[in-house]
Amino acid sequence: MAFSFRRSERMQKWLDWYAGDHLDPVNHAIHQACIPVIVFSAMGLLGLIPPKVLLLGVPFGWPELALAALLAFYAQHDLRLALLAVPIGAVMVVLARHVPWPIHTGLFAAAWIAQFIGHGVYEKNRPSLMANLISLFIAPAFLLDGLLAKARP
Repeated sequence: MAFSFRRSERMQKWLDWYAGDHLDPVNHAIHQACIPVIVFSAMGLLGLIPPKVLLLGVPFGWPELALAALLAFYAQHDLRLALLAVPIGAVMVVLARHVPWPIHTGLFAAAWIAQFIGHGVYEKNRPSLMANLISLFIAPAFLLDGLLAKARP
C-alpha cells in the first residue's frame, strides 16, 4: 500500500463539518486552548490504567496505544497530519507521566466545561461531540490542520 500526502475526501468533509460548528472566534480560541489540554490530561488519566509494559526500556501502556490508534487514523486520511501529530503526541505522553492524577482530572474537567461554555454562550450550538463521536479524533486534527495552514507559504 502506497502512502499519499493527499487528504482523503472523508477527512476534508469531517474538517469542514467541524469548522462549521466552530465559527465564533471566542469559541474557536477556547477550543485552541482546551483541546490540547484535554488530549494531554486524557493521556495522563489513561496512564493510570494497568497494564504497563516495558518495550525496549520505554514504558508502554494505554496512552501510547491511544496515540498509536490516533496516528493510524490520521495516517489513513492525511499523512501530513499524522506526521505533525507524532512529535506533539509523543511529548504529551511523556510529559503526562510526570503530572499527578488529580491535576489531570482537574484539567480534563475544566477544559470540557470551558468548551461547553464556548458552545453555549458564544457559538450558541451544541458541541460537535453530541452529533458524532468522530469529533474526538477530528478536533485535534482541526488544530493540527490550522498549524499546517499557517506553515504554508
